[in-house]
Amino acid sequence: MFKRNLRLTKNLIVEIIKYLEKNTTHLAETKILELIKTTDLDKQNCNHWKLSPPLKHKSIQKALSLITTEDLQPIKKCISLCLSHLMWGSDDGEFYEKNSGISSDYINGNMNAELIGPSRGVFKNKQLRLGLFFLDPNIFYEDHKHAAPELYLNLSEGTKWRFNSGNWMQKKSGSIIYNKPFRSHAMIVGAAPFLSVWCWPYNSDRKCILLKNNL
Repeated sequence: MFKRNLRLTKNLIVEIIKYLEKNTTHLAETKILELIKTTDLDKQNCNHWKLSPPLKHKSIQKALSLITTEDLQPIKKCISLCLSHLMWGSDDGEFYEKNSGISSDYINGNMNAELIGPSRGVFKNKQLRLGLFFLDPNIFYEDHKHAAPELYLNLSEGTKWRFNSGNWMQKKSGSIIYNKPFRSHAMIVGAAPFLSVWCWPYNSDRKCILLKNNL
């Protein structure tokens, strides 16, 4: 079972890399991709984690069912296969300073699983964290910033983003978003649940800073 979990997770990481290789266009994105590729995906370089299937299993399955972009089908298939073979958890504020005021909608509506990471990832990397991030429908994920540069691969449709308190922009399924360190960003999830691939290549132990801006 353990070897199968590793194989399924490795297959997902490989498909993520393939997609990014075809679709990254900016130097900063390419640098993050190259850092992802340096992670050793061998069984000798894995964390011994406890399986924790997602509490929002049905919601994540729904998000997967709505992914229709042809180029994302290999990633969709791999996520479906390893969905219950990862250590899923929810951010109850651990990514933020104590008493930051992050909304209860976010705390109650998020799930994440790390494919690569220092301790929670299937495969070890002292700095880089690569994983899956899920949000329930109709959530305003408030403006925030962090020391880590960030790469998102949106798997879902219908999500709006804003950067540096600018105008809201619709981001399609398959779009890649890069946030440089300390760039303010926020998200509004529409009527469909949100699922994405997410990466912090370094400074991954630094907390997020919440910015209380109006919707």
